[in-house]
Amino acid sequence: HRLYAQTGHLKFEREKNLLVVRHVSEILGGEKLFRIFVPENRRGEFTFPVLYVLHGVLCHSEAWPDQTQIEDLAEQYEMILVFPDGGNSWYIDSPLKPDMQYESYIIKELIPLIERSFPAKSGKYARAIMGASMGGHGAMTLTAKYPEMFCSASSFFGILKLTDEIDIKSNLVGPFLTELLGPYKKNKKLWQANSAYELAGKLKNSGVHIFLDCGSHDVTPAMQNNLDYHDRLVELGIPHTWSLRYGGHTSDFINENLKEHLDFHWQNFKQASGK
Repeated sequence: HRLYAQTGHLKFEREKNLLVVRHVSEILGGEKLFRIFVPENRRGEFTFPVLYVLHGVLCHSEAWPDQTQIEDLAEQYEMILVFPDGGNSWYIDSPLKPDMQYESYIIKELIPLIERSFPAKSGKYARAIMGASMGGHGAMTLTAKYPEMFCSASSFFGILKLTDEIDIKSNLVGPFLTELLGPYKKNKKLWQANSAYELAGKLKNSGVHIFLDCGSHDVTPAMQNNLDYHDRLVELGIPHTWSLRYGGHTSDFINENLKEHLDFHWQNFKQASGK
C-alpha cells in the first residue's frame, strides 16, 4: 500500500523506500513532483548531504529508481538523493516557453525547498549533482553556471556539446532545443550559452570534483561529445576523472558503474566534512 498525506504546501506519497513529493512551483507555474530518498538516522546525525540525480530526455523522475539499482544502493550511504522531474527541458531556461524554466526551478526553487523541508545540509560542500544523457548535460551545465552550489558533478554518457552539427541534427538534441532556444543559426550565442562544452571554462578554479563516464559502444553523439569535453578540460587545465569503457547508451551501463559514481560523491562529501 502507498501511504498518502498532505502537510502544508507539500503532498507526500510513499513509494517503496522513496517519497514522491508534489508541490506548486511558482517558477514553472503549476504542480511539480520529485522523488526523494532520505536515509535512516543511523549515527544520530539529523542532517545529510544531498545528491541531485537528473534523468534523460523522454524520461521523468521515476526513470532512475525504475531503470537502475540506485534505490537499493542508496541504503549504503548517509546522503539524501533527490530525483527531479525535468521534462525535456535540458535543464535550462527557455526564453520562448515560460513553463520551461528548469534551470531556475532547480537552483532557485527546488534546492531551497529540499533544504528547508528535509534533514538536508546546505552549502556547496553538502551538494552534488549527477545525471545521464540529457541529465549528464544538465549536471555539467548547472555546475558550470553555479560552481558555488556544488562540490562534485558526474555524468553518464552526457550529451555535452549541443552546438555540434551531429547533435543538432539528432533526435536527442535538435527538435527539443529548437523549441526551447529557437533555430541554431539564428540564436547561436544562446545555444552556446547553454552548452556544457562552451561553458567548461567556468569550472576552472571552481574546486568542483568532476567525473565523466561514457561507453565505448555508445551509438549516440555522446561518445564524441565526451571525448571533446575531456580534451577541452585538459586544454583548460581543469582536473577531472575520465572514463571511456565498454558499454552503450543504456541502463545496463549505468548499473555496471553506478556504485563507482555514488562512491565518488560520497567520498567528496566525507572529505569536505573532514570525516
